Amino acid sequence: MSKFEELRVPDPEKLASIQKLCDIQNPYAKSDENDQLFYSAMNEIISWHRECSPFYARLLEQSGFGDRQIGDIYHLPDIPFIHANFYKTHVVKSLPENEIAQVFTSSGTTGQKSQMFFDNWSIGAGRRMVDFVNDHFGFYSEQKTNYLISNYEPLAGSKHGATNTAKYFAKYAPMNEIFFALRSKGDGSHEFDTFGCIRKLKEYEEQGLPVRMVGFPSFMFFILERMKTLGEKNLQLHEDSAVMLMGGWKGYADKQIPKDEFYQRLNEQLGIPLHRIRDAYGSVEHSVPYFECEHHHKHVPIWSRMFVRDLKTLEIADYHQAGFANFVTPYLTSVPNVSVMMGDMVEMYHPEECPCSINTPFFEILGRAGTSKSKSCAISAAELLKKEVSK
Repeated sequence: MSKFEELRVPDPEKLASIQKLCDIQNPYAKSDENDQLFYSAMNEIISWHRECSPFYARLLEQSGFGDRQIGDIYHLPDIPFIHANFYKTHVVKSLPENEIAQVFTSSGTTGQKSQMFFDNWSIGAGRRMVDFVNDHFGFYSEQKTNYLISNYEPLAGSKHGATNTAKYFAKYAPMNEIFFALRSKGDGSHEFDTFGCIRKLKEYEEQGLPVRMVGFPSFMFFILERMKTLGEKNLQLHEDSAVMLMGGWKGYADKQIPKDEFYQRLNEQLGIPLHRIRDAYGSVEHSVPYFECEHHHKHVPIWSRMFVRDLKTLEIADYHQAGFANFVTPYLTSVPNVSVMMGDMVEMYHPEECPCSINTPFFEILGRAGTSKSKSCAISAAELLKKEVSK
């Protein structure tokens, strides 16, 4: 029996290419055949949302895209994008309410949060992609493991997208014990339990089992800082321990240190092997997983494509040029998020610039546009949508 869940698209006849594409277990199986399958899947999902979402049908018409067909990679940037911030103030669905299985909110620490809707296929396919990636990088294990989740301790019915994702990562090795860094206070709020985290890591070291730390990098960094301030000796966790970073530094961008320095401290203070420290990028608005390879580069998997858009003109930028991240994917059937513009600034690189064997481009996150304590993006969703529609 396969360890991966079998899933079926909502309409096997209309979405046959999407089914076939998302059933591919190798996340980086780049080939001409799979490229053509991706374009076919894109045509299917655009037609799907055109039929199911009056909003998306109007967006296609007003942008001038109409009923155009995708035939190669050069057609993909023409698909009208929606800014991720749009979902902070708008509810748009392509399925009736009774087909929505789960609703998640973004993990932003301040301000309005995006609300995204998932049917069984969309939530299942996104999670299965994460399974495929973890399998590809060898993170499945049969060894009992302790977990420290650098995220919110879940309350009953929690809809924090990042918390649910972090908890999901605890499936790849059987759980012995789990500890949440952001502890519930019982009144719906949370507080960061730094001393509890240090105490728990010491206990984990004594137990001698592998440890997996998952979640926000900022709070992991604060644990290391507190250990240093207290004069705590470096720990030596089990050699099969791992760190999976996700969710970004959020409201603590001013505390962020260079990635190489952070990884080195995780290695020195906790004994985590460098190749077992990985960062993952994703969002509730675009939940395709972008994981670091062993050389710490985030490669684009075959279920999506990425473009970088110029910060001023929003035209497609070249490799090594900074711009907004624009992701395109055909798998999401519940919300017309076919092409989504993020507030993150990135640079993209050729596949051969990474020494690993993956033959897809990779990107580095440079930060958030217009970031401050109270402002996450200098360009509002309404402004970007208006600009896109008026092309």
